[in-house]
Amino acid sequence: MRKIITLSLGSFLFCVNLFAQQGEVTSYTAQKHKVDFNKQESKTKESLEKEYQRSEKLAQILENGKMKNDIDLKVAKDIVTIDIWSNKFLNSYQPNQEELQELFKAEKPRVVAKYQLRNILVTYEENANKIMNTLMNSKTLKDKQETFIKYVKSVSNDLSSKQKDGLIDLVDVNKLNAEIKVALKDKKEGDIVKVSLKDVGTQIILIEKYLPEKDATFEEAKDALINLAKRKALVKEIELLLK
Repeated sequence: MRKIITLSLGSFLFCVNLFAQQGEVTSYTAQKHKVDFNKQESKTKESLEKEYQRSEKLAQILENGKMKNDIDLKVAKDIVTIDIWSNKFLNSYQPNQEELQELFKAEKPRVVAKYQLRNILVTYEENANKIMNTLMNSKTLKDKQETFIKYVKSVSNDLSSKQKDGLIDLVDVNKLNAEIKVALKDKKEGDIVKVSLKDVGTQIILIEKYLPEKDATFEEAKDALINLAKRKALVKEIELLLK
């Protein structure tokens, strides 16, 4: 009976050790190669397992030999330890609805202003001035848009927006180039501005849509509130650990 129990315990420990090793290889693969170990083919798995074993062995040799008492290694370990723990904490912490509602009331979040723009990019400002003059003489907004799109197709150097008739997706005002942001200030839908960008060229921009800054609804702010709640919880947890 004792022999059976001993064998069973040995088998159990072997399984635990094997499971731990597989977990290490999975983590190694994700961190080193940015892929899922469990989704790889058998040959690739075998190769990754051997690679990890060599890596683990080399690290142990270095830590006990050439890198023993190395200050840079100690500091790097401290940084990595904190980073991994912080990421695990942030991923696992789930703020409740009451917590988010309290943050919403306290922070009073806002939705920043957004623009939807059409863009023409030309190399020389002289050409930009000619295009601007033509566009400014348009009798209606529809005429201005149609003429703008014709210029996009015929002369614009911005290949990404050219495929969409110069149209750029809605963008937060805070993400705009500084010069463009200044040029758009106090402008309204349908207005056209010209901006010279160093080493890029001259942009002619038509304001298709403008959504002004406003108070955010709870749903609009929810993702940001969740992230904020997680960060606050992390800071609180760190302070508790350091006491």
